[in-house]
Amino acid sequence: MMFFPRVMCVLLLVSCMLSMANGARILGIAPIPMYSHQLVFRTLWKGLSLKGHQVTVLTTHPSGDPALTEIDLNVPHRLLHVINSSTSTPELIRQFNREMIRIVDEQLGSAPVRELIADPSASFDLVIAEYYYTGMFAFAERFRCPSIGIISVDGLVPIYKTMGNPTHPVVYPEGIFAMEGQGLMERVASVVAYFVSIYMFHGLHADQQEVVAKHFGGGYPAVAQMASEISLLFVNADPVFHQVRPLVPAVVQIGGGFQRAPAKPLPKELKAALDAARQGFIYFSLGSSVRNEFLPPDSLKAIMKTFGELPFVVLWKFDRDDLPGKPENVMVSQWVPQQDVLRHPNIKLFITQGGLQSMDEAIYEHVPMVGIPFYGDQPFNVKKMVRKGFGLELDYRTLNKEQFKAAVLEVINNPKYKSTLKYLAELAQDQPMTGLEKAVWWSEYVIRHKGAKHLRSPLLDIPWYQYLLLDVIGIIVVTVAVALYLIYFLLKSLVRLVKYIFRSKPKRKQKKN
Repeated sequence: MMFFPRVMCVLLLVSCMLSMANGARILGIAPIPMYSHQLVFRTLWKGLSLKGHQVTVLTTHPSGDPALTEIDLNVPHRLLHVINSSTSTPELIRQFNREMIRIVDEQLGSAPVRELIADPSASFDLVIAEYYYTGMFAFAERFRCPSIGIISVDGLVPIYKTMGNPTHPVVYPEGIFAMEGQGLMERVASVVAYFVSIYMFHGLHADQQEVVAKHFGGGYPAVAQMASEISLLFVNADPVFHQVRPLVPAVVQIGGGFQRAPAKPLPKELKAALDAARQGFIYFSLGSSVRNEFLPPDSLKAIMKTFGELPFVVLWKFDRDDLPGKPENVMVSQWVPQQDVLRHPNIKLFITQGGLQSMDEAIYEHVPMVGIPFYGDQPFNVKKMVRKGFGLELDYRTLNKEQFKAAVLEVINNPKYKSTLKYLAELAQDQPMTGLEKAVWWSEYVIRHKGAKHLRSPLLDIPWYQYLLLDVIGIIVVTVAVALYLIYFLLKSLVRLVKYIFRSKPKRKQKKN
């Protein structure tokens, strides 16, 4: 009787060993030290490890997951200072890129990363890297394996162009510059933003090339070439909440609540406080990269006065554990388990800075929003939220109590915001595979076929003048010009011939009477 259970145990053990033996070695790279970015990628690393793959991750925010081999990339940086001190979006991007090049340089120079690059026994079947600072794809060249890019937001115009995907400055405007509307001036601004974005993105290549040469040595392809030779690009977007655009097969949309994690119990004290909020509660967070102290003093006062007049409990993710003069109904905390707070049945409203990850978490829990955007893609995200009808927008620079209170009460008391959001969220999730399932399947597809060059856009293999049809236009213009000239020449010759004939014809003598 004991024989059968023992056989089953042995078979199960052998099955597990075979599964592990079939698992691929995957290197994940996420160099931008922003927690919201890492949440998206962390979901993919976990999903791949659960399929039996050996996943090594270079990350600035290690998760502590024992199923992963994590190398800490966190180095001192000034990104928060850059974000909160830049006066315009182009200046923010310029300063952000400059600081990130320095960060990537230090990350590649850290001891664990140097050891990985130099290790002759190290090998990987696939590299998945955050797609913006594309010098990181040198790891794919180092380990002679295919690569996939992944973005925690929708793709920027230059990224889509690099993949050979159709772009257009008016039909698919550059979201990071928050262009809205179809008026003449909006379209002019969108065209300018289109070319500025391309210029700034390609301006990174020279700096990244130096970093690659410094840490990987010579003989590596140009950064621009490595960026265009990835097998696939995963973008955290979907056709419901993001722009509808044509996509080449090498671009895979993985949006639709990609980073949603299984529900976890709230901390006891927090759960008790939210359970006791019988009239409901408001959750207020400006994310991980915007500090509350950068709110103008008048705006901060308006927010606090408004909260004090509301009948709701307010949970405020604040930079400190104390907030002098806060109303009694306001709780502050430096850290909040955001997804699980948004799942609580008593929540009425989410006040957010408009970061894509925060908005995604609220969208798929059907929590309507008031957006207070600051920088980057936040203004564009919030305007899109208003346009689709599941929230309102406020300007933190001109915020006053009456305006703030009116917006909060409108979104809480008007059921149209929640019902619209619920409809759109269900529409976005009505697809045959979740975003995570798509990302894992396509990652394994690239591993199985050792790349996916057959999905490469043909646009990447033709010269720019052919794409713009300049050679075809030239041939047509020359042909038409030659034809017109021949017609002109023939007509001119015919006229000359007729004139010659009439001149050379003898005149008849007139008869005398």
